[in-house]
Amino acid sequence: MVDLRTQARRLLVLGLLRSAQPFSAPRRRTGTAPVRTARVRRAAARSPEVCYHDYDGWRCAYRRYDGCSPAVVLLHPIGLGLSGWFWTKVAEALPNEVFVPDFVGCGLSDPWDPDERGMSLPGAYARQVEALWRERIGKPCVVATQGGIAPVGVLLASRSSDDWDGARAVAGLALVSPPTWRDIAGGLDRREVAKNYEQLTSRLGRWGFDVLRREAFVRFFSDLFLFAGACDDAWVANCLEDDARPKSEQPVLAFNAGIVNARPLYDELATCVDQPVRVVEGAGDKRARDRGGYEDAIVDCDRVTIPSACNVVGWENPQATAAAVSSLVAKARKRGRLDEEDVIIVS
Repeated sequence: MVDLRTQARRLLVLGLLRSAQPFSAPRRRTGTAPVRTARVRRAAARSPEVCYHDYDGWRCAYRRYDGCSPAVVLLHPIGLGLSGWFWTKVAEALPNEVFVPDFVGCGLSDPWDPDERGMSLPGAYARQVEALWRERIGKPCVVATQGGIAPVGVLLASRSSDDWDGARAVAGLALVSPPTWRDIAGGLDRREVAKNYEQLTSRLGRWGFDVLRREAFVRFFSDLFLFAGACDDAWVANCLEDDARPKSEQPVLAFNAGIVNARPLYDELATCVDQPVRVVEGAGDKRARDRGGYEDAIVDCDRVTIPSACNVVGWENPQATAAAVSSLVAKARKRGRLDEEDVIIVS
């Protein structure tokens, strides 16, 4: 029996922001037309349209921001009270058309109870975004992920099936505050992940999680692990508001156990992803020193450091994060990955 102190420590270590199908070699696109770019300081303030689509029987919500081509898809992290609202500041700063899906079990999407219906993670989240792309986007886009949800972006960029060609659909991939190279390339020990999940979903584990979802702990954890300075009141309020949804803890418990990150992705990253990849990390992120493997293994990869930020750079410094994503759009266009003639760059 694990005592509460040990359980709380395990939750802290796992963190609130910590995912088998065959893959084929990506198709390379050749030829690049001259790029006309326009620099803008900031996109005009805009409100998102909340929309819904269906995926495998789930009703899935997403926010859509009107803007220029190409589209940018922003994938939110999994954590206590986290959903598409995480990307609000970055989406407002980008001039592009922006899609921000809520993963099943998060935000305004259908709740998820694994006792009623299981999901294979991270593959199910990737296929949810694929369904959104087929129904609403339909053209090459740039994808950005936050934190430990990076495996979903990697699968989107590399996966090939009868109804999905990641090499063509994803023109560029931004991994914001991703796991260390060792964790994403080698995956996590599946026996340890299963043990973690069993403990976290036990009666004691759920009771401990209920203690940790209080406002005081959300603020304490955010200040200690996520922000370069102190978190703001809006961050805490948004976390608590979304956490009040029915069954909101289910994706968090699965994610904290390590299920999303259990699968090793070295082969996908080293041999299937030839799109431009950008690792975006905060200047205060101590894990940055353990991400060198991304540049070593991925064909076309660079790293960008965001000042005045730690682990949630899109919330801490949205303008710099939007600029990093925007310049990746321009890079993908230069590589011949995008069909659009004009690329607007946030500076």
